[in-house]
Amino acid sequence: MSNDHDRAAAQSSWLPRLYMSAPALFCFCGMVTVMIVLWSLGFRLNADADDLLKIHEIRTLLETGNIFDRTMPGIAQPEPYISHWPWIVDLPYAAFAWLLAPFAGFEPALMAASFVVPLLLFVPALYFYNRLIVAMGFACPAIALPLALIFAARTFFEYAPGRIDYHNLQILLLLAALVLLLSRNRLSPFVNGLLTALAIAISAEFAPFFALVMAVYAFDWIAGRDESATGITGFGVALAIGAIGLFAATVAPSAYAAVKCDTYSAPHLLALTAAGLSFAVVPRLVGTRGGWAMRAALLLVFAAISLVALVKLFPQCLDGPYASMDAYVRDNMLNRILQELSLFRRPDFVLSSGFPSMLLLFVGALAPVVICTGSHGRSRPLVILALFSLLGLVLAIDYLRYFRYLPIFSGIGLIFVLESLLPQGSGLRRYLKSPVPAPSRKYALILPGLVLSVAMALYHLAVRPSQAAIPAAEFADSCDLDHFGAQRGWPSGAIVFSPPLIGSHFVALADGPKVVTIPNHPSAKGIERSYRFLDPMTADPRAILDASKATHVAICAWRGAPSPALEAAYPFAAALMEGKPPAWLRECPTDASSPLRIYSYRNADGSDAGCPASTLSAQALP
Repeated sequence: MSNDHDRAAAQSSWLPRLYMSAPALFCFCGMVTVMIVLWSLGFRLNADADDLLKIHEIRTLLETGNIFDRTMPGIAQPEPYISHWPWIVDLPYAAFAWLLAPFAGFEPALMAASFVVPLLLFVPALYFYNRLIVAMGFACPAIALPLALIFAARTFFEYAPGRIDYHNLQILLLLAALVLLLSRNRLSPFVNGLLTALAIAISAEFAPFFALVMAVYAFDWIAGRDESATGITGFGVALAIGAIGLFAATVAPSAYAAVKCDTYSAPHLLALTAAGLSFAVVPRLVGTRGGWAMRAALLLVFAAISLVALVKLFPQCLDGPYASMDAYVRDNMLNRILQELSLFRRPDFVLSSGFPSMLLLFVGALAPVVICTGSHGRSRPLVILALFSLLGLVLAIDYLRYFRYLPIFSGIGLIFVLESLLPQGSGLRRYLKSPVPAPSRKYALILPGLVLSVAMALYHLAVRPSQAAIPAAEFADSCDLDHFGAQRGWPSGAIVFSPPLIGSHFVALADGPKVVTIPNHPSAKGIERSYRFLDPMTADPRAILDASKATHVAICAWRGAPSPALEAAYPFAAALMEGKPPAWLRECPTDASSPLRIYSYRNADGSDAGCPASTLSAQALP
């Protein structure tokens, strides 16, 4: 009987043992299952219009094979649309689709890539996140990992099927950089220098985080830590090599002298190369002479010289990537996008459903900082986590687009909070205990985040940030496009004039028409025309349509009874939405359930543009 009992106990314990030996694998399977189930139910986690443009970019890269020409053929404003993302962002998806296409066909391979590749990128991202949690010293990292993933799910949904924007690559590179920063391997700084160059070449959005990576290497050398001179030199050499190599790989020789503030170009090359060379040269100049003050001063001098050179050579980049955008587009479109605002300008902060989650993010982000203020038990991994967490919090408050990344750090911070709140002697607390002594007061880890949340709430109640009235184009672009389908049989040379979001859905289709605009800043001229076309203050909308050389107009359909309020606020837009076009537009037949109305205008030679051959199909985007 005892043998039977032992066998049953062994059988019941093999699964926990297997989980404890490979927690990241189990968590990966669990997260992927959740993301696929939600995707199959129609939820597009963290999705936005950039995913639609990426489909078009990857398709274009595969069709043309031209890695340097980033002109997107499906977008005619009529000015060419030139993507600000380098081809290396599309490479994982294009490579997967290219390998699969001979067996499945081109379009199915492209759809499979958009489904599978984000999940594949999640594998190394989760590996590095697990390494980061292990470095924090929790008694049982296998228990801490799933809890951190639950808290940080919003960020890791960037790896959901169909989420093919560049954000998942950014997160992966940041997590890898953090793990390498904590590694004692002699090659880690060199690899980190290459990763830093790659991250900035993809997008400067994470430049503050990687500037902090550089600052940590600089501080280690200034403080005279062991092997720090070798580390900062290796990082600097790799950063300079990576910057130059990526410039050659992503920029056409004819554009070497071109200055583009929103994509990898000469200003970025100079900044990275100067930083890399200063890291490589200064330790050689100093050698073993001088103290920390001399080391810090030399690095600061090199940094100041580089900064002055950048400002003198590229003053146009001081106003950021949106410097050339017209003020009309800024006021009516860009400044109305929630992620482009600071938290101080968000109009619905206090009453929003996201307020509780923001409070949790604040608490989790500040918890490592609070622990590091103690005088004992401070560890290097925890200090680095606290620095990045604090930077992430500041960035998120100043610029809401960074809120999608803050859960990476808050997720780990909330484990410290949870451990401090659990009863003494509880099993879970023993598993989550870390060697870092938390503040003696039970709610000390919660208080800073709570105070910050209350302060932000009081500010919003006192100041009450507000936005201007909704522009007509935004209202005419707000229909449900989740099951968007395209009219088939578009006349040859058709160019659709529409608000930006509708345009992004058209451009993602394999056999769709060209569009005038999409909601990305390189399409600012098209965005301005689409907004002015529907603006009640525009005297002659037809002139704007002529300037765009469009042959058709697409707009969200108002299928219910006429709305007097809509007609009073947006008379021209309401007429188009209700199917009452002016004489110079002719409505095309559409399905009664279609979210759109489509109008034909005329071809460039003055002839009738004609209508698509059939009604909206059930064709759905990935």
